[in-house]
Amino acid sequence: MQIEMFYLPTFMGMLVQFFADYIKHRLTAKSRHGTHSPFVYKLVDEVIYDFSAKKVYEDLEKQRKKLLNDDKVGLNPRLAQLIYRLAHNHPPQPADIIVAQEIESNHRLDFVFIESERTKEATLNYFHTCLPKVHEGTLLIFNDIYRNKGMKEAWEEIKAHSQVTVTIDLFWIGLVYFKKGQVKEHFKIKF
Repeated sequence: MQIEMFYLPTFMGMLVQFFADYIKHRLTAKSRHGTHSPFVYKLVDEVIYDFSAKKVYEDLEKQRKKLLNDDKVGLNPRLAQLIYRLAHNHPPQPADIIVAQEIESNHRLDFVFIESERTKEATLNYFHTCLPKVHEGTLLIFNDIYRNKGMKEAWEEIKAHSQVTVTIDLFWIGLVYFKKGQVKEHFKIKF
């Protein structure tokens, strides 16, 4: 019983912090009109904010439910649809889409969704494993960047890395780009 008594305040504190982070993000995040980068404006306008219905979303929802049943990646439908749109929009076509657990290959990485164990160490380990294989067209997507203190710290370290040029913080996920010649910029976008 003592364990439960200590666990509840810790959980409640984490929950309160999570909602405080969410409110802060909503208050400080921009829409597409708050971005001055043509690349980010176009991405937000044509991909992130494309909420039109698509036939493929039915199949996507079946696959998402299967993954949930298999205790794998747990995305809500809205995020799963966004990941689909990002992959569909991502050059070169077709992109190599890799989930973090498959990073061991030696070929370059185009599109990687990182669903880590939600710890700073695991997230940074995946990031550093990817770095030697990234190129100008690589997109790394980190899930749950505000999940806990460690994940927020990992996100800050990733944003600060010298190879990273553009990051887009959508609260639920973070997008990381490595565009050569691009000024280092960080965007918080409402999603």
